[in-house]
Order: sequence, then structure tokens, then C-alpha cells
Amino acid sequence: MDLAIYINELLGLRGEVNVPGIGFFEQKRVSGYYNEREKKFYPPHHEIVFDPQSKDDEDLAAYISAKKNISPASAKYFIDKYSAGLKAQASEQKVDITGLGHLYYEYSVLSFKADKSYQAGDPSFYGLAPVKADKSKGTPRATEKPVVKPEPVIEIPLKETVAEPAKADIEEQPAFIDTRNYIPQEAHEEGEGTGRDRTWVMVLLVVIVLLLGFGVLYQYKPAWFGRKETADTTIIIRSAPPAIKKTDTTKASATKDTTASASSTSSTVKPAVDTFSVKHYDVAGGAFASLSNFNIALKDYTSLGLHPRVAKQTGNQHTIILSTFFNYADAKRMRDSILNIKGINKTRIFIQPYIPKK
Repeated sequence: MDLAIYINELLGLRGEVNVPGIGFFEQKRVSGYYNEREKKFYPPHHEIVFDPQSKDDEDLAAYISAKKNISPASAKYFIDKYSAGLKAQASEQKVDITGLGHLYYEYSVLSFKADKSYQAGDPSFYGLAPVKADKSKGTPRATEKPVVKPEPVIEIPLKETVAEPAKADIEEQPAFIDTRNYIPQEAHEEGEGTGRDRTWVMVLLVVIVLLLGFGVLYQYKPAWFGRKETADTTIIIRSAPPAIKKTDTTKASATKDTTASASSTSSTVKPAVDTFSVKHYDVAGGAFASLSNFNIALKDYTSLGLHPRVAKQTGNQHTIILSTFFNYADAKRMRDSILNIKGINKTRIFIQPYIPKK
């Protein structure tokens, strides 16, 4: 990409441009002057002043980004590449920056010389060519003006009256119109249209934010909208109760009598669900043939805030179960939420259906 076009445009618009890696270019106005040796009057013009020390300025990258519709990072990449190419060529020979001049190294210092065509095409003074002084007709001499004798002035006393301004004089004077802050009607209408568009955009943004807030509240606070919360279908697997030893019937009856009053006041405890007797879906965290890999995976899941458990071993495979559900939809939602955990190994997560043997 030849960035000389954008350097020329930005220099013409702002009077200065900073090229990272190359230096700082600035336009300076040179007043008109007379060249005694050439006998010519030269008009005012602009000349380019170059400083090899570039400034901390990203205007060129922002300008290229807007013109080419690319990101600022991409614009900076093209600028760095362009600057490196110019400096590499300048180390061997003069290298041109189209429309401005050429770069070269002088005593290991990067220097710049402007093209004469740049001054000739300066839009600020376009059409003003050097004028050669014509001395063939000689220096004009001052002509003597005839002396006119002043006529005597006769003073006539006047009454002290205040003269009223003539209406004709007032009407003949042109009205003063201040055009410094003149704004065309079309521009004014365009400005009003832009303001209306900005108002509509703000209203639309407010509506979107309100809808998003309503959706979040509807999801996490269903009671506010008269909707019942979904029941948690996570199954907690408990270990089997310890075996009860056989005791004397008389002792059992005595124990029964003493605990009858306590059991009547206590709440009813539901027995734990035997997941191995019904069809269910396990969200598995992987099957491992190596016991060391299996133990490492258990620690990883625990560190991520999960509660892994060991499934019944089948063959040489050690399977990790992360959660169990009685319907596939709930198991799928749990699998998707686990996959969104940062640092999870997604290749190990899968749903394993369990069908009990009759």
C-alpha cells in the first residue's frame, strides 16, 4: 500500500503530519520576495520542513483507518511496513515520497528535500507565477502638481441647531450584513435532521436496555411475574444405609415403644432414590484406562468447583460422573453449562444413558 497519497492529503488538510518511524513533516509559509540576481518577484508559497524525530501522534493511522475502512491496528501495521521500506531504500539511494520530495541519508542522519513541483502546485497560491521586473521604461518620475491658491473663506454665523439626518442619505446607505457566521439553509436543515436521528438512536438504545433488564428479571426473579420457579432436578446419590443386625424381639419391641413418641413428632424422611433401578442419564467427565490420569482428572474437576464421583467400573475403564438426571433435557442443560466453565477439557464431557437390566 502506497501511503504517500494519505500523507499528502493529511499534510494539505492540517499543515502537518507525523509519520512514525520516518519523522515529522510541517508546512511553513514563506512570504513573497524579490530576487535581485534573477530580477524577479516571487509570490508567497509554502515549503515543507522535515524533522527526523517523529512525535507521539496517531493522526495518520486514524486518517488511513477512516479512509480505507480498516482497524487502527491494521493501519499502524501498514505504516510501520511502509516506513521500514523507505528507510531501507534510503540507506542505498534517494527514495521518493510521491508528491512531496525524496529521502536520503546524510552523515547517517535521515534528511528530506522537497520537490519544486510541490511549491508550484500549492493550492493556497495556485496561479501566482514569478514576475520579472521590467526596467526598460525607466523609473517613473514624480510629476509636479500646479499650486492652487486657497480662496478666502467667509465665515457666516449660524444658529445653534441640531441637524436631522436626511432620509435619503439613510436609505442610500447599504445595510450591513454579517456573513462571518452565515449558515446556509440546507446545512441548517441537515443539522436538524442529524439531531433528530441522534434522538431516535438514543430512544432505541434505552428501549433495548429496558427489554434486556426485563428478560433478566423474568429469568432470575419469576416470582415477581407470577411464574413458579422450576424445581431443581439434580439427583443426590446417597450411600446405602448400613445393615441392621438382628436383635432380640423383646429388645426390639422395647426400643420401638421408647421411640414411638419421638418418631411421631419427627418429620417423615423420604428414602433415597436407587438410581441403578431406574433409567437415568449421567453427565460423565471422561473414561480413563490409566488410574493416574483418572486421579488427576478428579482433582481438576474438584478445583473447578464440581463434585465428581466414581462410577461403577466396567472392565479396565474408570469413569467419572459429574451429575445424574432422570430426563435427557436436564442432562443436556447441565452438560452445556459445564462446557462453558473456563479451563474445562471439552473433549471429555459427554452424556451416558443408563438403562437398568430387568
